[in-house]
Amino acid sequence: MSEHHDDRAMQVLEKAVYRAQELLEKTQNFKPFLMILNDDGNIDIVENEVEESTESYALLGATLKVRIKEGGVDVMVMVVDTLIPENFVQDVPSSIRLHLEEKSQIDKSVAARFIYVPYTLHKVEEEVFTKLHTPIPVGFPAEYIVKDT
Repeated sequence: MSEHHDDRAMQVLEKAVYRAQELLEKTQNFKPFLMILNDDGNIDIVENEVEESTESYALLGATLKVRIKEGGVDVMVMVVDTLIPENFVQDVPSSIRLHLEEKSQIDKSVAARFIYVPYTLHKVEEEVFTKLHTPIPVGFPAEYIVKDT
């Protein structure tokens, strides 16, 4: 993978983490959202009004499949507030989970990653701060950005 693609994926990941962090500090949780880096370099944020997290996430996945079919999706990151699976959890169970897939990885068997960013919320007077901990990456076969069969 070229350094250019690494930079593009990192740019979307950073924006997604910062957005999730801001939402956590405002409301102490957040609904799933999707960030798409298009081939033209623009980043789209996709959300929905569904309150239930699992249903909202599934709807985002369906929306993503349509967008990929239309073309132009370079990098996608689906973001959800979730617990880290037991076999990966260290000290902090709550996490921002980023589901990352990139067009540049389409030929690899392990082309996708869940990146769990553990977090803790801290209240100082009236303000809530989010402390982010060391991310935990988990690779797996891509689910959305895949070769046509």
